Amino acid sequence: MAKKSGGLISRLLLGSEKSDDYARSTLPSNRWELFWDIFKGRFWKLVIINLLVVLFFLPLFALLFLHAAAVSSAGAAMPFTQGLGLGYQAIPSLAGEAEKIVVNVNLVLYALLPVVLAIAAIGVSGGAYVIRNMVWTEGIFVANDFWRGIKLNYKQTLMIALFFSLIFYISVLAISFANALIAAGVGLAWLLTVSKIISMIFIGLVTMMCLHMIPMCVTYELSFRALIKNSFLMTVALLPQNIFFFLLAFIPFIAYMISDFLMVIGIVIILFMGLSLFLLVWTDYCQWAYDKFINDRVPGAQKNKGIYEKVKGSESEALKQYRKQIAMTRSSLNSRPIKPITDDDLKLVELPASFNREDLIRLGESKQAIYDDYARYVEEHKNDPEFLPTEEEKAAEEEAKEREKRIEKAKRELRKRNKY
Repeated sequence: MAKKSGGLISRLLLGSEKSDDYARSTLPSNRWELFWDIFKGRFWKLVIINLLVVLFFLPLFALLFLHAAAVSSAGAAMPFTQGLGLGYQAIPSLAGEAEKIVVNVNLVLYALLPVVLAIAAIGVSGGAYVIRNMVWTEGIFVANDFWRGIKLNYKQTLMIALFFSLIFYISVLAISFANALIAAGVGLAWLLTVSKIISMIFIGLVTMMCLHMIPMCVTYELSFRALIKNSFLMTVALLPQNIFFFLLAFIPFIAYMISDFLMVIGIVIILFMGLSLFLLVWTDYCQWAYDKFINDRVPGAQKNKGIYEKVKGSESEALKQYRKQIAMTRSSLNSRPIKPITDDDLKLVELPASFNREDLIRLGESKQAIYDDYARYVEEHKNDPEFLPTEEEKAAEEEAKEREKRIEKAKRELRKRNKY
């Protein structure tokens, strides 16, 4: 009983990572597991990050609310669908007036979009940086890292916000004018409809590009021109994945738009988790894309940051990378095989708080099993190409031997001279 209670107290004080059942294999081994690990383990930090980001999004939310209110109030003041006289409908001269109101509201209010997005960019630059560090499983201090992210990334994020606001403003006005002309019966309806579709596609394309630019500018040092080029390639090449993960990250906002009941739930989620959850899903997905398409081409870039790759079998990617690194550098430390670190099969038995002789025997047996496993690994791999001496090393060794022989010969000559 003392043994069990000692183990329980040890787990309560030191955490599950000190228990017998803990192993590095419990760490996330893919991006899905990493997402759930962050969501469960750092839930309240995600809430704090979201509140910080929402603080800078308040002007944008106010502008969107003001836009909706302006359209509704202007529409309520006009008799678009009211009966005139004895039940007659609105006179034909009012056709297209509703669309004109939308044009005027968009023309005035969306001109403020660069200002509110410039403020929102402050929160995005800080939040994206903290979330990136989370995905890389680095230790974070939310307030400190949030401020550091603003200092490092606000300039690029501001340029992204201004770029998006310009494209959005032009495209929305084009759509609004097209709707007004169609309603008024002016121009070719099919041509105006095509222009609307093109504008919508253009907005969607630029939106996806800007979403890719944000984690890209936080991860790499790129010029704005390179950001546009690379984000366009990522948007086009990964279009199905982009749409899927965008919708997955956008679920709280979709709930807000579906019905009045879900609207309340959606507002609560957005205020406490929506933006940070969006950044987490999108950043996690983008890091997968970078590992797959970019990091191999970037000198010094580390792949699979935040993911523990289980080493099973001689053909695993981790072992291949390990052998490649050994082949690149030679020293006395890597002249013999060193088994890659893995605890999937073997682990050292941990003594409980109250132990006896049997526990010590099990500890000794686990140590000996590790020693024997290492010896077997050295014997099996001692003739692998990466551990065999290269031609340069063989030549250097022969030269050293020749030098030693010359030195010994000179010493013998000196001894003979001194003798006589």
